[in-house]
Amino acid sequence: MNKYQRLVLIVALLDALVMVLFPPFNNVPLTRGALPSFDGFYPLLTHLGKKPIHQVLLALQLMFVAANGLVAWLLLRQEQPQDIPAFRYHRAIGLFAAVNLAIVFLFPPFEPYPSLLRQAASSGFESFYFVFGDRSQRPVFVPLLYLESVFVAVNALACWLLFNAVRRSEDAARRKVDEVAARHVDAQLGRGEDRRQQADPDYHEEERRHGERRHSNPDEHDDHGNRGHEAPEVHARHAEQP
Repeated sequence: MNKYQRLVLIVALLDALVMVLFPPFNNVPLTRGALPSFDGFYPLLTHLGKKPIHQVLLALQLMFVAANGLVAWLLLRQEQPQDIPAFRYHRAIGLFAAVNLAIVFLFPPFEPYPSLLRQAASSGFESFYFVFGDRSQRPVFVPLLYLESVFVAVNALACWLLFNAVRRSEDAARRKVDEVAARHVDAQLGRGEDRRQQADPDYHEEERRHGERRHSNPDEHDDHGNRGHEAPEVHARHAEQP
């Protein structure tokens, strides 16, 4: 699980917690035989036992949050845990918000027919229907549609802020690593102060070429017939050999 998936999981859990703490309740009809209808969202601790919970609406809300969280989880999945997903989260969050708003407005909450409720107010929530279906002549329950739109906008803004904070921390850490690497670039092997500047008395092997001989071709011979990479001591040993 990467850090972006953790953020998605946290947002989904917070959404589910808010929905459970403030579930939808039905009213208690005073007339015998009247059907209960949607009343509103109330705190769970203060209204539990006084009014029945609208279980269907609560289940739809939790399913909507779970579906969004699952899709975001799959899109942020990585083959290797150490890889950081490179994506434009602004565009991704905007696309998610647009898709959610399209679903909300394509399946808005509708009010019931007044004749279906006996001596009840004509305004209320019945169910979600397709906007171009056979129930499109019914009035839309605007308060619930407004709450859904605000909920989608708040989630998109929260995800944008969290993803932006994570990306800024990653960029700051990457810049710090680059600065440290640039500061110590001269301390690599064979460069900087660690390179031997003088002859080592304990080193008895052939020294590397230096001066003008450093840039000469080792296969070329000088005026005495010596190879370019041979040191003067080596030339003397060759001359002493019979």
